[in-house]
Amino acid sequence: LLVLTLLTALILEFDAEARREYRAAATFRDDYKATMLTRAAVQATKAVLLQDLMREKMTGQKYDGPTDIWAMPITKFPIGDGFLTARIQDEMGKLNLNDLASTSGGELEQKRKVTRVKRLFELLRLSPSLVDALIDWVDQDEAPQPAGAESLYYQSLRPPYRAANSPLPGLGDLRLIKGFTPEVIERITPYVTVFPTEGGAGINVNTADPIVLQTLDPAVSQSVAMEIVQGRPFKTKVELDRVSSFQEIGRTLRNDYDVKSDHFSARLTITVNETTKSSLVILKRDSSKGDSAVEYLKIL
Repeated sequence: LLVLTLLTALILEFDAEARREYRAAATFRDDYKATMLTRAAVQATKAVLLQDLMREKMTGQKYDGPTDIWAMPITKFPIGDGFLTARIQDEMGKLNLNDLASTSGGELEQKRKVTRVKRLFELLRLSPSLVDALIDWVDQDEAPQPAGAESLYYQSLRPPYRAANSPLPGLGDLRLIKGFTPEVIERITPYVTVFPTEGGAGINVNTADPIVLQTLDPAVSQSVAMEIVQGRPFKTKVELDRVSSFQEIGRTLRNDYDVKSDHFSARLTITVNETTKSSLVILKRDSSKGDSAVEYLKIL
């Protein structure tokens, strides 16, 4: 009887161990599949952007807006052995932080760029002095702004590091900048981008949040921004003149806004059985060829 009991215990232990190993192997298998399917999901996103562009060419549409094909959410779309959920956003409808790294346009233009970013922080009820540290991080010199920080400050930290003194490659680098706490980053993320990394692109008024629209100029109040939103979509930049409260301001800002986009972000989620893998991809669409190039890909 004792031998039988021990034998039964050994069999049960072996069975439990076999089940654990099977579950571990299945998890590894599904994780690998999800990683591979993420790359397939990127191709699917490219296909959506291409389909949208082909539709625009067929209909003669020359603007990008929230009613486009790319703006429609993708939910549990079968892909391989898993399912894809995706949301594509227009990066050109956001304020580009890398505009602060660009020196084109002269001193006056640079001041306007700084004013816009500081205005965003004020609208979000954040200290505009944080922008000084951001400027120091992306500019090419080691001379700190009044409330900023250059390599001398970062070298005193543990572990020490240097200021990048170059454009931000992604929003994740904001965590390295003085004063940019997780709470600050979370607050500004819906309204900012770093693409194109060279800066200089106009904000797409067809997709921009009212808060982003208000950064264009101090004269663009909340009510003016809401009038712009209600008048969308605009087929050309000149069409904004039909918004009477923006007409006079808009004529001075023609180079600062646009109605088309070429940079898009996609948040992708792949589910394979019990395994879920998320990723973020930034795509640049070539409006002449229709191809989209991956400028940034991070599997979260």
